[in-house]
Amino acid sequence: MVSKSYKINYFYLILFSLFIVNSVSAQLSVNAGADQTICPSGSANIGGSPAAMGGLAPYTYSWSPTIGLNQTNGANPIASPTATTSYTLTVTDDTGAVKTDVVIIAMSPIYYINAGRDTSICVASFAGIGGNNNVTWAGINYSWSPGAELNDSTLNNPVASPTQTTTYTLTATIAGCPAKTDFVTVVIIPTPLINAGNDTTINEGETAILCGSGGFNYIWTPQNTLTYPYTANPDAEPIVTTTYYLYGTDASNKCPAYDEVTVYIIPNNAVVFYNTFTPNGDGNNDTWYIGNIYKYPNNKLEVFNRYGKLVYKASSYINNWEGKAFGEDLPSATYFYIMDLGDGSKTFHGTVTIVR
Repeated sequence: MVSKSYKINYFYLILFSLFIVNSVSAQLSVNAGADQTICPSGSANIGGSPAAMGGLAPYTYSWSPTIGLNQTNGANPIASPTATTSYTLTVTDDTGAVKTDVVIIAMSPIYYINAGRDTSICVASFAGIGGNNNVTWAGINYSWSPGAELNDSTLNNPVASPTQTTTYTLTATIAGCPAKTDFVTVVIIPTPLINAGNDTTINEGETAILCGSGGFNYIWTPQNTLTYPYTANPDAEPIVTTTYYLYGTDASNKCPAYDEVTVYIIPNNAVVFYNTFTPNGDGNNDTWYIGNIYKYPNNKLEVFNRYGKLVYKASSYINNWEGKAFGEDLPSATYFYIMDLGDGSKTFHGTVTIVR
């Protein structure tokens, strides 16, 4: 039989033990150390002095993330991060109590300094150089070389106007860290030698083929009398003397040059029958073109196949036949036409070929 006094003493012993354990656990504290700033390729000791106290020793240490640490389970590892990093220290004491703390190892602002990306510009143009993080407020000094074609060789982001392809060297300095050097190249794109060809003279109603060269991409204007105005050799069908302007660029489509050519028109009332068209929907030569037909609004046109069957007819034809008969595409073949201009003059007969 257990005595009453023994029970009382045992009860108080348990309460005292619980009190001691709870008191010890509540007193555990962790110190990951003070935040620090390091130079590029630098390092720092982290963890406080001490890193843990209170609670019940011994302590177990765990750091995360592990990147850049020489050890992950020590109280004071060496951190060598390659970018600003927040390290979390987790400490567990012998009772199982857990506490955490965080320390930030920041990179010096010089870490983020760079010369910018390589770029290309046209002749007699300019480019800004230097990275987006080239700050002016952190005590960083900038020096660019060569500096002759810069608006200011001590700026964080100067403007370069080189006359030839140039590589610029940036040297950045800040107190307490080694100088940082970086490079950027500004490439000069040669101006393309755009040539719109020689002036030419045609009769009204005829077509002239323009001859552009020297570029990679082309745009001709005005476009209302051109087919394929985005190619080197469009067809021009002006009804009056017209000067065409050719805008051409290099392969990068960045640097343009210009030229012009004039198509002189000799007034002429004669209709010009072109004997082939290609109604394939590519936007070029898709309809049968008859030069000067607009001058004869009372014209009548009939087209027959080789068997003499009428496949197309129109009054006041306006160069809009797409090679169809009753809404269906006609096959590639040669067809026969009769054109009455409606002005009492002779009737025209001939052939026209559809090519698909």
